[in-house]
Amino acid sequence: MRKKSVLENLLLIFICLVLGFVLKQIPSFPKDSYKGINTYIIWVALPCLALVYIPKLEFSLSLIWLAAMAWVVFGLSILFFRGLSTLFGWNRQIEGSLVLACGLCNTSFVGFPLLEFLYNSQEPLQYAIVCDQAGSFLVVATVGVIVAMNYAGEKSSSKIILKKLFYFPPFIAFLVALLLIPFEGVEHISTTLEAVLKTLAQPLVVLAIFSVGLQIEFNKENFSLINPFFFGLLYKLFVAPLAIYGLYLIVFTEKNMAFDVGVLEAAMAPMVTGVLLAQEYDLNPKLGGFLLAIGIPVSIGSVYLWFLFLNSI
Repeated sequence: MRKKSVLENLLLIFICLVLGFVLKQIPSFPKDSYKGINTYIIWVALPCLALVYIPKLEFSLSLIWLAAMAWVVFGLSILFFRGLSTLFGWNRQIEGSLVLACGLCNTSFVGFPLLEFLYNSQEPLQYAIVCDQAGSFLVVATVGVIVAMNYAGEKSSSKIILKKLFYFPPFIAFLVALLLIPFEGVEHISTTLEAVLKTLAQPLVVLAIFSVGLQIEFNKENFSLINPFFFGLLYKLFVAPLAIYGLYLIVFTEKNMAFDVGVLEAAMAPMVTGVLLAQEYDLNPKLGGFLLAIGIPVSIGSVYLWFLFLNSI
């Protein structure tokens, strides 16, 4: 069977994205249907993916740096937007929204399918899962909650943080997958079980992008936030991956798949969960929605450019 080209894969992403956006405009189309799709992704597809691929990873320093990527990007975003907030006189709601949206990478909903499409393989997903579970998810579930509460003027608690962490199915699957590493994964326990898990995870690619399309919204009022919006995307799509690229050049002994995945995941769109967290604490919800609506489609093109750059060196 002929493998699809990168351009064919990108076209498929755009079609899924546009289909989601167009269908939600139809009055008879079920409202909030993306919630059901997201439920399948979070409770079934992502855990299955973790159980299949995490146990097959060979431990190395590369994995540590993959996990560290999200923490570095988030930490730098606090410094970056604090400086800009002082320069432009933004309020704490705008600053908090930018940190939570653009300081967190969309490593799963956009990252997983985009990486699979770009490489026409599920090989990069084993590294992407580390970026997502040990990186992005842990950041948003721990430090992200604390930062949101701080910008909103509330106090966080360890009970709330631990509850969010251990009530998240992909994270539980991530822990189980780590326990399976000594047994060389699900395949060595049952090839049939691994085949079932792979089948259950298979719809992740199309469903994730379609779900994102269903959640995109445009609002004329958003354009009054063009200044923070511009610098938010500038950081997310260019400054953050550039910083990770420079860091990886220092710490990686050689350029490999893990290197590329870490940089590309850093270049992904603003994180949907981060925006939802900002909205939950009333940190300029319109700015977060605007960043998602424009940032996700634009990031597909910018990540593709990073992909071409990484494959040219």
